[in-house]
Amino acid sequence: MLSEILIISAKGEVLISKQYRLHETGNASEIFIRRLKDNNQQLLPCVKEDETSFYHIKRGGLYIVGISRHEVSSILVIELLTKIYHVCKDFCGVFNEETVRTNIVLIYELLDEILDFGHIQIVSTEKLKPYIQSVPVTVRSEDTRDQVATGLFGLEHRITPNQAADQPCTKPRHQEGRKHELFVDVVEKMTVLVNADGTLERAEVNGQINMKSFLTGNPDVKLGLNEDLTINKDEQGYGNHAQLDRCSFHQCVDLREFATTRILTVRPPEGEFSVMTYQVPEDFPISIPFRLITVVNDTDVNRDIDVRLKLRCELPINSHAVNVKLKLPVPKITTNISPQLSGPGQTAVFQSNEKCILWQINKVSGGMEVSGTFRIIAPGRTKSSRLELGPVALDFEISNYVCSGLRIRFVKIFDRSQSLVPPSKWVRLLTLGDSYIFKI
Repeated sequence: MLSEILIISAKGEVLISKQYRLHETGNASEIFIRRLKDNNQQLLPCVKEDETSFYHIKRGGLYIVGISRHEVSSILVIELLTKIYHVCKDFCGVFNEETVRTNIVLIYELLDEILDFGHIQIVSTEKLKPYIQSVPVTVRSEDTRDQVATGLFGLEHRITPNQAADQPCTKPRHQEGRKHELFVDVVEKMTVLVNADGTLERAEVNGQINMKSFLTGNPDVKLGLNEDLTINKDEQGYGNHAQLDRCSFHQCVDLREFATTRILTVRPPEGEFSVMTYQVPEDFPISIPFRLITVVNDTDVNRDIDVRLKLRCELPINSHAVNVKLKLPVPKITTNISPQLSGPGQTAVFQSNEKCILWQINKVSGGMEVSGTFRIIAPGRTKSSRLELGPVALDFEISNYVCSGLRIRFVKIFDRSQSLVPPSKWVRLLTLGDSYIFKI
């Protein structure tokens, strides 16, 4: 049972404070904000102080916090906070600080229905709709428009035609009957570790097929995947065709045709959900999208350290990565850097609070190389300062490309309502760098 739910901005301002047990809350919000600042916004999902437990997740730049003075399951609370995020996102369209401020009455109304005296009641968007009276206000901030340019609706950065996926699932009555749409996203996150000599030590890919439905009439949706798709290690595979392992499916998915035709039949609930999650087998030959060559010149301790980084994109020529970011930790005595970059569309800054170099590249096309030379100004350094250099962490987004080779052959919607407006279907592919590390 929870005593309070908080939504806190990145600056530590309490936007929402829903108290369910007034005699148990006290100054809990102040304690959490203090702990957040003391740890430089790097708190564990569950922390405890005295007899009070604090659970939190971070979504859309905001902290969703659950507070309890009772023994409860940490996994249960984190799952509840995630459900609260998805419900708020379904009702409001997007979840960020401006949306929360604009729809504060609606969010309080949702929290009233989700929990009763700290006990979980309803966490389904579809089941909550009859009880919610407030009308969501759609917010279009400059930050939201920037995000829509590069990613997907299920992530911090999204690609959505006409911003339709940012629309709330609950529409005012005067908007009912407008065209209905379906969004399908294949999202894969890469975990890669490359040794200093360029050899690949570890490569993992975790993926999911996400769906967000604005369809009316509760239609069936058929998703056709690769016909030669191999599932689990016990199936005989051949060649470099897509092979998946540890697959799990949403409860709304009918698998009767899947074994023979690789077709998923889905009756999607309103809102966003994962149709399928999977992993790529460890023995599957994965082509990593980036290689990095590093040259460090630190022979003279009386001079600054020179680091040259050359990043090569191994993607097909018709593919490209955006929002590429390289983060290089530097010695703690570093005071500044002097960067030289290979071309336009690149920036490099020294983040003194984290003692690292952040090199950002707007776009890198397949087969392209970009390079940067960084002079690290570290007065009074010693030979041991070299040990504080690295490793390099890479972050990126690749549209219309997934490493596993998984494809959506077709999306068919069987509309029982015989709507006069034909449904629109959108399919997106995205690969992200979840933990992409180069040793140097």
